[in-house]
Amino acid sequence: MNRERAGLARAFLIFIVGLGAAGLLIAVLNGPFDTIAATGASVSTTSQAARGQQYVVDFWNALPFIIAILAFVQLLGAAAAEGRFR
Repeated sequence: MNRERAGLARAFLIFIVGLGAAGLLIAVLNGPFDTIAATGASVSTTSQAARGQQYVVDFWNALPFIIAILAFVQLLGAAAAEGRFR
């Protein structure tokens, strides 16, 4: 296995391990986040606070997709870099 192929294999391993680690972190932090979001909803009194809290909740719900897209972009970048060195 030459150096370029090892680089792409390493990038693929980072992709898989990164997705697994991110999934594990999100799974562990999901319960505390729901508690914090529920507490914030009961404390907020203005419409601006409720709207801001909804932005945070929407971002949290979209976080797995954002992480997957960023990891895929990293993998594409590694593949493009390997193709450039051939």
